[in-house]
Amino acid sequence: MREIHALSDQTISQIAAGEIIENPASIIKELVENAIDANADRISIRLSDNLLDEIRIADNGDGIAKSQINKAFSRHATSKLRTISDLDLITSLGFRGEALASIAHISQMECVTKTAESDFAYRFVVEKGVVSQGEPVGAPVGTTMIVRDIFYNTPVRKKFLNTTSKEIRHIVEVVERLALSHQDVSIHLSRNQKTLLHSKVSDDKINHIYSILGKDIAKNLLPFAFDTESYKIEGFIGNNLLHRATPDREFLFVNGRSVKSNDIARAIRKVYRSLIPLNHYPVYVLYITIDPILIDVNIHPQKQTIRLSNENQLTTILERLVEEKLRPKREIPTINDLNDGAKDAQAPVPEKTIFELSRERKIEREMPKAPTFDLAASAPIAAEEKRAFGDDEMPLRPEMLPNTKVEEEKEPTEKAQPLDVSLYQFLAVVFKTYILFENKRDHRVLVVDQHAAHERILYERYSKEIRDSAVATQLLLAPIAIHLSPEEMLAVKNHLADYEALGIYPEVFGEQDIVIREVPEHILIDNFQQFFLDSIHQLDDGVNVKEQNIYKIMRLACRSAIKAGDKVSEEEAYALLEELNNAQTPFTCPHGRPTMIHVEKRAFEKLFLREGL
Repeated sequence: MREIHALSDQTISQIAAGEIIENPASIIKELVENAIDANADRISIRLSDNLLDEIRIADNGDGIAKSQINKAFSRHATSKLRTISDLDLITSLGFRGEALASIAHISQMECVTKTAESDFAYRFVVEKGVVSQGEPVGAPVGTTMIVRDIFYNTPVRKKFLNTTSKEIRHIVEVVERLALSHQDVSIHLSRNQKTLLHSKVSDDKINHIYSILGKDIAKNLLPFAFDTESYKIEGFIGNNLLHRATPDREFLFVNGRSVKSNDIARAIRKVYRSLIPLNHYPVYVLYITIDPILIDVNIHPQKQTIRLSNENQLTTILERLVEEKLRPKREIPTINDLNDGAKDAQAPVPEKTIFELSRERKIEREMPKAPTFDLAASAPIAAEEKRAFGDDEMPLRPEMLPNTKVEEEKEPTEKAQPLDVSLYQFLAVVFKTYILFENKRDHRVLVVDQHAAHERILYERYSKEIRDSAVATQLLLAPIAIHLSPEEMLAVKNHLADYEALGIYPEVFGEQDIVIREVPEHILIDNFQQFFLDSIHQLDDGVNVKEQNIYKIMRLACRSAIKAGDKVSEEEAYALLEELNNAQTPFTCPHGRPTMIHVEKRAFEKLFLREGL
């Protein structure tokens, strides 16, 4: 056995730093969280051209007293807790006492800070974790942290960083989440004097979200709220027109902290199934306020994941809230809606375009420009910070959101009736796939995909049979015998009633064997034995028997529906439209593709250059 050595303090510090600081975005996250905890309501983040050269973060918070600076850069030092029992009541963002020490051990740091009680600010230089004697400088109340030459002593970490473009995107994502979590804090992120993000302080959450995520998301968000003694839920969910190809627009905040929860995400996504395209994700911004004693925030080195007690109850409530809010608010898409979604689903744009898009978004909002955060490069930064922390910005109001109407809340209806079918006149079937109806009153044409529409109708018909336990079954000529392990047999016995509701009747035959003599008539499965074994194993993953059958029903509906190319008469077209209009979810097929879209008259006028004539 090799000789055992005690690690040096420098090595220990660098290992700890590696757990906390993965990339430049980690540095920004930790320092901005500290600024927010220090009661700052203005935060400036300025990036150098080469991200590793310099990151400068300035705030107008409480500042750090000169006598506390050495402690602030020490490991395991924090003002947020004193004993282990305090973890149960943590409400601040940063509390581990590792951030500043970790950053200081992988970079060269400079700190300019002033408290309200101090006559002037102090400038400190930190090298290899050692803090210099402070020298007085001129600066307003608050703190500016300058981090230079990042990862200079950990070349392996530097080697495995992503490209600059990806690292910037990661930074923007981190700052977005920090900004969304605090509507009373304005955060300005820039690089090379170009604004990447600028959140606006507002008493109205939708205005705050608008300043961060833009018009296209804000105008399609639906508000909801719910209160109990244990927690408060409020937030915004996207309607059926708002979805993304990745889950990065799913925002969850618990007690002001951006976190991830697979259970909560799965519950919300379940409601959107068949309302948005497959492999797409909903957009939501969800705020949960909960008693700190009911959560554990100390289970992840970067506090990205939390553990909630009674989480199953919370996910059930969330699922119901989203369902009640979303179902009555669904809309038929237009060509513009589909084009917007297609643009978002494109491949990531190159780094240069990030700035162009940022400028375009600012112009698009047509809002008065706020003072720009621009801190000087040298230590005495009083004049520039005064300009940065200028007058309050004009808040956004709902009426300023383009094409957004402020409506009163209405009681949800049980079934969506999107169309007054009597107003639609059959025109033709084009390409043997798309049925055209004209609405002369509203000056638009309804285009119905005959396959997608019929697929939706059949899917809901089969699903209703399952819900009503009225599934037609058929006897097998040759019963299927399956040998199970003791665990598999126990799972089957515990879910016999669930299987029978789907038309599957497993009979226990001996200690570890079952026989299946009867199967659903409407579900076409080539290898039923493998399907049944797979269903047992999915039970261990929390997927119940009924949920497992959803995609089987989708495939059956797709197989049985009218195909593209099948001839449809005028009478059949009217009947299809009527039945689709009566469906619970008429807007999309089971795979989430549109069943119908509206084409406005003005869209044709644009094509023929008649707009304005």
